[in-house]
Amino acid sequence: MKSLGVIETRGLTAAIQAADAACKAANVEIIGYRKVGSGLVSICFQGEISAVRTAVDHGVDVVSQKELVIGSLVIARPEPSVITKLLTVKSQKKAPAVAEKKQETAIETVVKTLVEAPVKNEVENLEAPKAVADLQTQNIASETKAATDKTLSSKKEIKPEGRKGKK
Repeated sequence: MKSLGVIETRGLTAAIQAADAACKAANVEIIGYRKVGSGLVSICFQGEISAVRTAVDHGVDVVSQKELVIGSLVIARPEPSVITKLLTVKSQKKAPAVAEKKQETAIETVVKTLVEAPVKNEVENLEAPKAVADLQTQNIASETKAATDKTLSSKKEIKPEGRKGKK
């Protein structure tokens, strides 16, 4: 029967200190951690309920600066969907994921064609990294152009002031 324990700290070093002490204090395993933002880090443990309670309590007590511990939590027999949601990475925006997938397939295609083609001399050995670098450069250039276009389109066009009353 697995239980879930969470320690939330401010800063990665305090989280590492708490995780080390918790794992040494009881028979638990770290199932993941998440950088929440603003310096907050959550570490998740699982194991038997008594071991998780001991580990979380010891992990919280060991942190050298007590103000760095934000909170702790122990859940006996959590719903499996809770653990699944805790361990999944937050989804990214759809457009960058599609662009990233296109870049991966383009790189795979270049690498596949260059690896499968016979190598004639040492100059051809240098073409694969060059082709991959060229694709990455094209991707960065297109992203920069898109960002520049967006910035320019969002700015209002400034009209010069008229010369009323001035001669």
